[in-house]
Amino acid sequence: MTSREKKLIALGAGAGTLIAVLALVLLSAYGTHFFATASAAAAPQPASSTQPVAAPTSAQGTQPGTTVELSPAEITAAGVQIAEVRTASLKTEIDAFGRVEQPEAQLAAVSARIGGRVDKLYVQYMGERVRSGQAVAEIYSPDVATAVEEYRLAEQNRNGLRQSDDAFARAQADALVTASQHKLELWGITEKQIDAPGKDGIPHVTIYAYASGTVVDRKVTQGQYVNAGDTLFTVADLSQVWIKVDVYEEQLPQIQQGQEVEITAESMPNATIHGRVDFIEPAANPQTRTVPVHVHVANPGMRLLPGMFVSATFVSRAAQPSIVIPRSAVLDTGTRKIVYLARSNGVFEAREVEVGAPSDDLFPVSSGLALGDKVVLNGNFLIDSQAHLSSGMSGLYGGSKEFDAGSQKQNPAATAPGNGAATSSAQIEFHADADPLKAGEDNPFHVTLTDSSGKPIADAKVTVTLIMPAMPSMGMPEMKSSFDLPWVAARQMYVGKGQPGMSGTWTVFVEARKNGSIIASTHTHLSAK
Repeated sequence: MTSREKKLIALGAGAGTLIAVLALVLLSAYGTHFFATASAAAAPQPASSTQPVAAPTSAQGTQPGTTVELSPAEITAAGVQIAEVRTASLKTEIDAFGRVEQPEAQLAAVSARIGGRVDKLYVQYMGERVRSGQAVAEIYSPDVATAVEEYRLAEQNRNGLRQSDDAFARAQADALVTASQHKLELWGITEKQIDAPGKDGIPHVTIYAYASGTVVDRKVTQGQYVNAGDTLFTVADLSQVWIKVDVYEEQLPQIQQGQEVEITAESMPNATIHGRVDFIEPAANPQTRTVPVHVHVANPGMRLLPGMFVSATFVSRAAQPSIVIPRSAVLDTGTRKIVYLARSNGVFEAREVEVGAPSDDLFPVSSGLALGDKVVLNGNFLIDSQAHLSSGMSGLYGGSKEFDAGSQKQNPAATAPGNGAATSSAQIEFHADADPLKAGEDNPFHVTLTDSSGKPIADAKVTVTLIMPAMPSMGMPEMKSSFDLPWVAARQMYVGKGQPGMSGTWTVFVEARKNGSIIASTHTHLSAK
């Protein structure tokens, strides 16, 4: 590398360093100003008086203690029904499905006490009934033939020594006969069977049923060889059967040993079998998340067969009466359960209650109510809707109490003599040209307004208000539409058009005002489709 090239490289390195230093200085100066400005812009500004401020959201649902006052007409329109809180002994029922199974404690096995060939079967098919002591099979056994021959020889030997003077020999002969006979008896061979082979020379052993019942399993066929101890048949006494009922995990706390159970089945129409819980298995089925519950019941007429499906109802009766209210009286808001107490003068108060599991369409009340309180059974949904939306200050159908009372209150100046205003004796009639109204479209209405002499009043202001009550369960607030009807001289009435926003039943309020005071009003209900 030449000296000239070295100078150029050194000059370039110096210039780059100088540029980097200048860039850092500029960035530190302007960057601080930029970020300070950005932070100031991002900082929250105090809300001015012209900006809307979000109101805090109230707790979901009607607050306990909220009161609503309704007029007698509103109570009638809402169909409010009231009942007194009472006491009752509740009966809780849990419905479940089960299956009939063999009674494990009443199974008996008919087995071969000796090995051999099954030469004959007296039971041919499963389901056949047998009784205790009944012959079920015959087995040919060479071992029996040998043992019988030994017994016969021992008996002959004893008979031959009957006249002997040797007492010891006679005693030995008797002992040999006894031992041979005992050997055959241990195989389950009776004395009658012991004697029979000796007569005909055929070493067959008859197998007898050890218990009465129904053959539920057959494990042998004719001609088959079996060993000593092999099970030939299984017999079950089905005069009593086991019902295994599958109970869900959440229902298990309500199931107790000894609890009453009612069983019904299609094989027993119009009949109910009563039993009790005998055993609750200690493990749950991992696939169905149910726990088998054993119920032992009598089986009259053998109409319940293993494998059948049945319906089970677990019945639990309260030890003592409790305060109860009908289920229709309780409104579940999701966060609490509310009932409405009926006070005097049409006042209804929201009260929070704690209830238990329902039974027979009744809720047991653990807190919140006392015996003798009066609660709303029907119409409480409309009352709660109004209380939730209007905080208890509005009338039932969305019109406030002030608005509703306005149809009855008059400005004293308007009715005072000599002020030229019409008196409250004006008559108003409202008519809709379409019935039902057409939702979402303009519908024509007309109002006839006359004074006490029947003369039309032409200088009043007639207003029609359509109100649809709120439906909180559907997330729909109250809907209201107001419009004025102008005077049409040619028809001597007030005529105009209004639009119901949706289908449903609308409450219609009509009022006529003159000089700022209501001279006549009316209200009705119209349906829109």
